[in-house]
Amino acid sequence: KKDGPAWRDVAAKYKGKSEAEARLITHITSGEKAKFEDGHEEEHAIVKSKDKDQIKNLVDWILSL
Repeated sequence: KKDGPAWRDVAAKYKGKSEAEARLITHITSGEKAKFEDGHEEEHAIVKSKDKDQIKNLVDWILSL
């Protein structure tokens, strides 16, 4: 949690939401700012892979936690 939410927290946040997969794919590939509980925002590293299957596999794993 020092650098962002734990993957389990991300999975819990999106559990049961129809837009979860699309939202996470956008977030990890776009470089949008990460927002923290204390209100500050930071740039974050993006997934550099362009392989859609690899990215989907990562998002599926995150959501399975």
